[in-house]
Amino acid sequence: MSLTTPVRKPGRLALAAVLALATAPLWAPAAATPAKADQDLKLVCPKNGGDPVYRNRTNGNTIAITDPQHKALAAASCGTDDAAAAQTSTVRIVNGRTTPIYVGFTVGNAPGPITWGAGCVKKGTGAMIAKGGTCVATVVNNNASSRFCAALKGVPNCGSAQVNHQTLIETIYQPSSAGGCFNKGKCVWFDISVIPKSCTDALWDKNKCAGTGGASYNLPVSVACASKTIYTCRGPVSAKYGPSMYPSNCGNPYSTTAGGGPNNQNAYFYPMFDPPESNYQPNTVCLAGQPLTIRFLSGS
Repeated sequence: MSLTTPVRKPGRLALAAVLALATAPLWAPAAATPAKADQDLKLVCPKNGGDPVYRNRTNGNTIAITDPQHKALAAASCGTDDAAAAQTSTVRIVNGRTTPIYVGFTVGNAPGPITWGAGCVKKGTGAMIAKGGTCVATVVNNNASSRFCAALKGVPNCGSAQVNHQTLIETIYQPSSAGGCFNKGKCVWFDISVIPKSCTDALWDKNKCAGTGGASYNLPVSVACASKTIYTCRGPVSAKYGPSMYPSNCGNPYSTTAGGGPNNQNAYFYPMFDPPESNYQPNTVCLAGQPLTIRFLSGS
């Protein structure tokens, strides 16, 4: 498996979380767990050391979690996996423009767990990056859906990026214990999104999401795993892909091929929850702790 491996899955917002064991509910017993599949189980976290266990809601009995993957997920969920809790990853954010940019990183509407380092001038909840500069930051691998975005006049709240028509880089930084990292060490799932605020699969099919708020796009961007660029999204915006004024050089939203590139799926223009589009969503994973590089490009 390469360091960046496209995966077909049914829902974009979950990203890697829909992968096999990464999506299995923590209260669902694994094959190696001595419990019947129809039992009503909940995860119980230890209060004074020990391991998480399942508890049968019906009779109160506890059941040991023996499957290694489920045990790792349970430990991470309960905060008992010290190694996972301490894991962090490097992200490089490059300003390829001739003016400063302001970068935000959020989980939901709140600032995400990031430490702004060399080349990052801390501003409010985010950072300013000088023209031509590179900001090196550290993100906690907390398995949460997160977002990067940038603006030219102050740090943006990436939770409101669609309302403000800002290009989104969506991420999930996962610890090495997560199933979505395929036993390759810590990892990060990522994609570019320009989805209008109220756009749905049905509205894309109907009229290319006309009247749903306009494309979530303000700056051209590329995203790389280590030194290999995977996705690039550029303008100018136009009616090439409908009235929502999507960027015109951001891959081909009609393609049935994932993997990036000008002729393939390269960014989310609409949610792509439904088949067959769910089979070729433009997101992938950077494995083995390789750093993500987000480059905000010159131009429109």
